[in-house]
Amino acid sequence: MSPFHVLSIQSTFSLIAFGLIARWHVAPRLSNMTRKEALLPLLWVHVFRYAPLTLYAPGQVDPRIPADVAATVAFGDLAAAIVALAAIVAVKLRVPAAIGLVWAFSLVGIADLVFATMKAVGAELYKMALGGNWYILNFYVPMLVVSHVMILHHLVRAPSPKRRESPCVVPV
Repeated sequence: MSPFHVLSIQSTFSLIAFGLIARWHVAPRLSNMTRKEALLPLLWVHVFRYAPLTLYAPGQVDPRIPADVAATVAFGDLAAAIVALAAIVAVKLRVPAAIGLVWAFSLVGIADLVFATMKAVGAELYKMALGGNWYILNFYVPMLVVSHVMILHHLVRAPSPKRRESPCVVPV
C-alpha cells in the first residue's frame, strides 16, 4: 500500500470519527449555549496549531522537504493559532468585535488548511519522513476540519431562542 493510500485511509477514518463525535456528543451540548459560549471550546482546538513548527526542529523530518512547503504549513498554522487565541480572548473579554475576529480566524484557518494541503500534496510530502507531523495530518487536521464546520455553523445560525444573546453571558 502506498504512503498516500495509508494517509488517505487514516485521515478519512479520523474525519468520520470526529464527525460522529461532533454530531452525537459535542453538537447537542453546544446547542443549549449562546453563540459565544459555543464558539469557545471549538476555538480552543485551533490554539494548538503551532504544532507543525516541528518541521523546523532538527532531525524531526526529512531534510528534502521543500522550504516553501515547510514555511506554508508551519507559519500558516501558527498564524491561525494566534488568531484563534486572540478570538478566544476577545470573546471572553466581551470585546464588541469578538464575532468579527472569529470570522477572521475562520477565513485564515480555512484558507491555511486548503492552501497548505495543496502545497503538501503537490510536493508529495506523504512520501517523506514526517516524524510526529504524520499524526498531525491524519489525526489533528481532520479534527480541525470538523471544528471549522461547527464554528461556521455557530457563526451563521440565528441566536438561540432558548438563551438570549448578550455580552454578559460568558463568565470570565
